[in-house]
Parts: sequence; structure tokens; C-alpha cells
Amino acid sequence: MYPKYRASLGNPLLLEDVLVRHPKLRLYVMHAGMPFTDEMIAVLYSHPQVYVDISADNVGVSRAEFWVHLRRLVEAGYGKRVMFGSDQMVWPQAIEVAVDSITTAPFLSEEQKRDILYNNAARFLRLSKEEIDKHHGR
Repeated sequence: MYPKYRASLGNPLLLEDVLVRHPKLRLYVMHAGMPFTDEMIAVLYSHPQVYVDISADNVGVSRAEFWVHLRRLVEAGYGKRVMFGSDQMVWPQAIEVAVDSITTAPFLSEEQKRDILYNNAARFLRLSKEEIDKHHGR
């Protein structure tokens, strides 16, 4: 399908030289580095300025496989650095499916679900209290 695509180039460890060279650089890794879960956890451990998003994972693979990946990130202690995403570009229903993949995850607490769906992105984007209040209709 993509003859020049190389799965190995999606390895999150390839970001380390940049992160070490620029320690104040804040970035998020799309698709939470999937399928490189162990490598993603290693990067999160070593670089506290790194966050991940879960776009495409929550609709592009089976729910069971997505939950294995997400659960590993959360149980490894990185639930506060996982951000929601849908990667929706042509299929509007993907947003509903993506939200459902979080709200029905039996291993996530209500607080963890809120963090993934909003709070973590608000922190990553450094939204002010006023901006957050506005989003919540306050």
C-alpha cells in the first residue's frame, strides 16, 4: 500500500537525540508510538516534557488491542500525559468511536477519563484558568 513506508521509523526512541539536544522542547508523539509501547514508555520515563496522543489507535486497531496499549501507558504511570485524539479526517463517526473507546475503558477511573479527554491537553497547551473556565461555560 505504501511501498516507501518503514515501520522502524515510527520508533519513539528515534526522538531521543532531539530531546537531549533540546531539553526544553515540549512535544507529543502521535498515536502514542503504537506499536512501540515499550519504547514509548522508555521515552516518557526519560523525558517528562513528552506527551502522547491516542489518535488513530482508538479507531484504527481493535478495541482490545487499543486498550492493551492504553492500559500499559496508564499503569506505567503516564496517564497524566495521554491526550485524546481522533485523527478524524474523512469519517466524522470516528470521533464518536474514539470518545467511546475512552469512556467505556473498564480500567480507567472517571478522573483518568477526564484527564485523557481534556485535562492533559489543557496542561500541555498551557491553557489559562480563564480559557479552561470558558471551555466549561463558566
